[in-house]
Amino acid sequence: MAGTIYTNIAEKRRILREIYGGMMTLTDVARELGRTRDVARAWVRGLGLGTQIGKRVYYETDEIAKAIVQGRGMCA
Repeated sequence: MAGTIYTNIAEKRRILREIYGGMMTLTDVARELGRTRDVARAWVRGLGLGTQIGKRVYYETDEIAKAIVQGRGMCA
């Protein structure tokens, strides 16, 4: 069972990297969550995710993939 979550994370990471590359914007995160930007902002802040580059904050695709899989219980 433990291998399943890692497999799911790897698959989600692969999919997100194909779409967004290595970094995602808040709009990208909101799209993946199916939520508004405000909800996405609260979600990433709650998880402590985000890297400031210049004046903008970006989110590492790998970390977003991991958080989505773990948060949705996609390990079954």
